[in-house]
This record gives sequence, structure tokens and C-alpha cells, in this order.
Amino acid sequence: MVKFSAKLCLLRADLLARYGGVAPKMAEGAHMQVIDQVVQDALDKASLTERDLAAIAVTIGPGLSLCLRVGVQKARKIAGIHNLPIVRVHHMEAHALVARLIERDLQFPFMALLISGYVKTGEQLGDIFKKALSGNQGGHNLLLLARDLGHYIQLGTTIDDAIGEAYDKTAKWLGLDMRRSGGPAMEELAREGDAEVVKFLTPMKQHKDCNYLLCWSEDAS
Repeated sequence: MVKFSAKLCLLRADLLARYGGVAPKMAEGAHMQVIDQVVQDALDKASLTERDLAAIAVTIGPGLSLCLRVGVQKARKIAGIHNLPIVRVHHMEAHALVARLIERDLQFPFMALLISGYVKTGEQLGDIFKKALSGNQGGHNLLLLARDLGHYIQLGTTIDDAIGEAYDKTAKWLGLDMRRSGGPAMEELAREGDAEVVKFLTPMKQHKDCNYLLCWSEDAS
């Protein structure tokens, strides 16, 4: 698993460096190259085979539709061979709830900041999490209140770019090493700087909600 994970990271780093960020079609190709081995490694690590499975869980969205399709096709293939039910997983709900796997004492209600996915402001997320969101909707930050399993309230979101997109664009403009993506490259460079040199303004202070701008930070940088 460690050896394969290293190969996967190298493949991801090569694509990030080559295209200056995430290129959807290239990302789909990378997913197709590794999906079979990733699944097999997960089974091996758990000392299981496909015949031992009771169901197949797969992410259905939101996110890059081309990449999601690779996972869904793999899930359907395994489920079809072994006549297993498919459990549809909403990307954002999974991110919100994984905190309870790590922090076993975490109880509802709790707040979560999700750094991926986009849902329209003001919508109740309980219903949204129960259906797939089509298209390329991944990447935006989301601040939510998790009241209970299946009951989520959106408090705010970015109203422009995703944070990853802002970092990737800025790092590319600066000619930084993109092999680990723009965020780590920007952070490494920032450690060499002086936080007091530039006095950044605080955007959207007049807004009485929890939404925020990230494209502003991209332009300011």
C-alpha cells in the first residue's frame, strides 16, 4: 500500500506541475489508471476480497464529474458481479461526518468548515445530501451546522472562486513548484516573508452573513 501510494502521489504531482493545477480530463485519466489498484490495495489492507463485501459505497457528487464517473463505474462493476447494493455517498456529507470517526466524543450539533463542494446559499442541506449533484460543482468552501445525521444547515460559503483554484492560479503566476499543488507552494514561500509588510484589508465587513470572498485574496496576492 505504501509503495502504491507513493506512485499515486508521483502521478498526481506530475499532473499538477504539467498543467499548473487540476485539469479535469487529465484527472479523469489519472483516476482510470489507478482505480483498480486503489480498490485492490484497500481490500488487501483490510484482509478482505470482493466476495466478503456486503455493499458498495461510492461518492456521487458534488465534484469533478469526469472523476466521479470513474468511481461510479468501478462501483457498478463490482456490485454487478457480486449482486451487491450500492450506497450513494454525498461528498460534502462524508467530509462533515468523518470528523466523528476521528473524534469519537464529537456529538451533534457541531460546526464544520468543508474545503470542497458548492451548494447554493440558503438551501437546507439535509435534502441536498440525499441526491447527486451533477456537473463540475466541486471546489468551493462551505461553513455548515450539523444538527444531526441528515440534518445540516448552511451558514456560509465562498461567493467566487474555490480556495484551491485561487492558490493554484497565484502559485502559477509566481512560477512556484506546483508538484504539491499551489497551496503548499504558497505556504512554503510565505514562511520566508514578513507578515507585516503588506496590510491587507478585510473584505465584506459590511455583509451581515457568513459568506466570504476568496478571489479577493487571489487578486490581493
